Amino acid sequence: MPNMPELSEIKRALLEKYLRGELSQTQTVTDATPPQAKAEVFGPGERVVAIQVGGSRRPFFFLHGQWQSMAFYCYPLAQSLGSDQPFYVVEPYTFENIPVPPTFETIATSHIKAIRTVQPEGPYLLGGWCNGALMAYEIARQLHAEGQRVELLVLMNSMALSYPFRYRIVREALHGLGELLHIGEDTQIDWYIRLRCTHIYWLHVKDYLRNHLKRLATSLGVGTAEQRERVLTLDKTAFTFPRFRSFIPKAEALRLDYESVFTWLTLGYKPLSLYPGKITFFWSSRDWTTKEPFHIGWRKVEEANEVEIHIFPGLHMSLVTEQLQVLAERLRTCLDKAQEP
Repeated sequence: MPNMPELSEIKRALLEKYLRGELSQTQTVTDATPPQAKAEVFGPGERVVAIQVGGSRRPFFFLHGQWQSMAFYCYPLAQSLGSDQPFYVVEPYTFENIPVPPTFETIATSHIKAIRTVQPEGPYLLGGWCNGALMAYEIARQLHAEGQRVELLVLMNSMALSYPFRYRIVREALHGLGELLHIGEDTQIDWYIRLRCTHIYWLHVKDYLRNHLKRLATSLGVGTAEQRERVLTLDKTAFTFPRFRSFIPKAEALRLDYESVFTWLTLGYKPLSLYPGKITFFWSSRDWTTKEPFHIGWRKVEEANEVEIHIFPGLHMSLVTEQLQVLAERLRTCLDKAQEP
């Protein structure tokens, strides 16, 4: 992990709990976070954390997209931008205890409400990573529709704006069936989560069987010496294959599967209009070249908008791990350019 600002073990543990939402909202947030990290909390989708305050520049609002307490990369990222650049994190919306989550657009509106507690009027500087990038796009779209100026919109390894039909077919089929049988969206989401978890399980089964067959071939002396060595290394780190039941959440835990609920919302997201302003894309080389829908889903926007594209070597997560320092340097350049007199 990149160098982190110095935190005591106690503060680090409390901050992890805070980012997971395990601290009481009535608890003093400044006791749970390092210096300069303060939060405004209003509702499940209206939480803004001040990572770096002060400075003469306009604040940069960042949707980090991490719902599993992995947002620590925001601290070295903010630090690398310089002490003169205020940096605020917009936390992901919470779906717990909500039978039917709000629409994607409604969630973006709640984030805008939180952002305006810090900066009531534009021009705004926005950015996001993965699912947070897609949400940042909708926030920028709504702000523009309200007559507010967005000076910078940086989307990093963003989820797709438009998915091919083969990705949307399950959601649309479940929605259509629910309408036909007069079954509410809460049950439709439950069906979707169970189907998605089943699909993920069988992907693990396929990988397990493939590795098992490789080990069997090695035991029979089939394959090159290099292949046999690779399989022997795999054997040393092998794990017990989980039971099918462990992949399917119980009824009371369905809404804790954040990724599935968010994916349900994104597959049904169709913006009322396209954001017409300039967009800066940061892509990992794997997401840029892969046949997966992330980059493909932005092709029409790239053709219609003014875009600036930066490509970084590595996998999806590399952008906020191994490539974080390079990402910070590029982001700082973008922020400098956007705030030139």
